[in-house]
Amino acid sequence: MTTAKSSLGGGIWVTVSRVLAQLIQFVIFMVAARILQPAEFGIFALVAAVIVFLNQLAIAGWSEYILNWQGEVARLRHALFVACVAGALLAVAGLVMSLPIAMLFEQPNAAPLARILSMSVFFAAVASAYAGVLIWQHKLAASAICPLLGEVVNLAVAIPALLSGQGIMALAYGRLAGAVVFCLSAVAIARVAPAIAPQRSIYHEIGHYSWNITLTRLLSAARAYGATLIVGGLMGPAAVGYYRAAQRVIGAFEEIVSEPVRVLTWSFFRKLPRSEPTHATFGPAADRFFPILIYASAPLFVGIAIMADDLVRGILGPDWDAAVPVVQILSIAALIRASGTASIPILSLVGKVKLLPRYMLIYAVVTLVCIAVGAMFGLIATAVSEVVAALAVFAISAKIMQHHTGMRWTYIFAASWPALPALALSIAVPLVADRYELLTQIHPLLRFLMLGVAMIIVYLPTLTLCDRTLWSRLSGRDSG
Repeated sequence: MTTAKSSLGGGIWVTVSRVLAQLIQFVIFMVAARILQPAEFGIFALVAAVIVFLNQLAIAGWSEYILNWQGEVARLRHALFVACVAGALLAVAGLVMSLPIAMLFEQPNAAPLARILSMSVFFAAVASAYAGVLIWQHKLAASAICPLLGEVVNLAVAIPALLSGQGIMALAYGRLAGAVVFCLSAVAIARVAPAIAPQRSIYHEIGHYSWNITLTRLLSAARAYGATLIVGGLMGPAAVGYYRAAQRVIGAFEEIVSEPVRVLTWSFFRKLPRSEPTHATFGPAADRFFPILIYASAPLFVGIAIMADDLVRGILGPDWDAAVPVVQILSIAALIRASGTASIPILSLVGKVKLLPRYMLIYAVVTLVCIAVGAMFGLIATAVSEVVAALAVFAISAKIMQHHTGMRWTYIFAASWPALPALALSIAVPLVADRYELLTQIHPLLRFLMLGVAMIIVYLPTLTLCDRTLWSRLSGRDSG
């Protein structure tokens, strides 16, 4: 089986898993939006934004270290042990932090909410490390199914709890239960037990590599959740509720793109020879890889921007109309950010992992400064500031990737031209439907899905006609 075929098969598994997982989260989100008030949802978002930093510290770079490892399985066992210890310590730290969090937000549910979310930190850390082991073992299907099982349990716990009046605590119960199931299923399938390393130097090596990934993730989390905290500080919980709801809608679709991209990037680029000059291997591979990413992400986020009204009304209901323009603007930012997920694996594989925190710090500062300025002028301006930040970060990242890998964005954009006519024809579908008020009597979410499928039916054949090499590249017959 060729690298391309193996990667494509694994990518399909991961993509299907993420789509189903996001559908499950959409169901939870829809029920919560109809039961919780925007201010309540805002409180949950603010507390979760604080705990997410502990979660990123706990997850650290154990999975990336495992994926980058090319030696014996014993080292994986040592990395798993470190992940378990880190997860336990940071879960305890979260429990200790629950008291100041309660005083900070002055809400009776804030402390118990923080405690439940903190408990999930341990299981998330271990699950993340074992997911890396499954990919390392080439069990891509299993690596996709385990988190999906967790989401099914999340659904089974959160929905009854919401309906029984548990409020925002129901969301925390679901997250904890899902993390436990994800963790246990990954452990059972990987069949690799943690082990104490015989030498301290091994811990130093694991920690040294993972620390750079950890800093990168913390700074990435600051970029992602900075808007939540800034909006909360300047506009209050209700505004956070609207803005975070819009972020959550877009974030669900970003997950559908980003997780398959992350897995495919590791799977595809880690098989390239690293003994040769970087520009001679990674550059040409990137020239083949990224046009496919553009083909996949462009219709998704452009479609959301056009059909945001149906999407928001279908998921959240008419009371959340204030989130519609925010979703439209954030979808453009998401499209610009789509390629960013691949940069961490690629730079790690070319031996530049030490530089990741430095680059991510630049990205975080640019993003947070833009958001802080935008937030002074309201929700719409805050969303626009995310687009500005995404453009600035992309420009910086393009220069960095070109310098270290020989990646040529000018060539990639030129090679991706078939997406333009395909997009032009496909977006005519919802525009014509709006012009003639088609399907307006059905549920908005069903209308969104039906028009989305119609867009795909137009987009794919047009893309195939314009790019005759597409299917040969996907099947691995074209090695480039």
